[in-house]
Amino acid sequence: MEAIEKLISLAKHKNEIDIKRGEEKFMNPNWLLDSIRDEVEEVREEVKPNNVAHLEDELSDILWGWMVLVEKLKHSEYVGSHEDIMKRALKKYEERILPLKGDENDHVIWKEVKARQKEALAVEKFRYEVREH
Repeated sequence: MEAIEKLISLAKHKNEIDIKRGEEKFMNPNWLLDSIRDEVEEVREEVKPNNVAHLEDELSDILWGWMVLVEKLKHSEYVGSHEDIMKRALKKYEERILPLKGDENDHVIWKEVKARQKEALAVEKFRYEVREH
């Protein structure tokens, strides 16, 4: 966890530098999303045997892009925090993965859980919108 905390701190620092610099491109979440997409393609090229260093390096670029993206989205008040997102991911995938048994019913279970989660997100969004008005 220490490495994640240090990365988050570094991403915060990067965001502060970008704000100070005032370059619109670097504050645009879409620019960052495009960069992450490009890094995914670079990862795809590095997935091969005996290529650990290059693959890990490209994966780290995706992680870095995500960390900085979250900082930009936090700054714009679109999201809460890295931890909020990680907690949401943990809840989401615990609900989806833990019921699976590794048999033919898994697909049905996955779809049912996903449908329930989609419904819960709609309710959460509605509550947020009501609270904001």
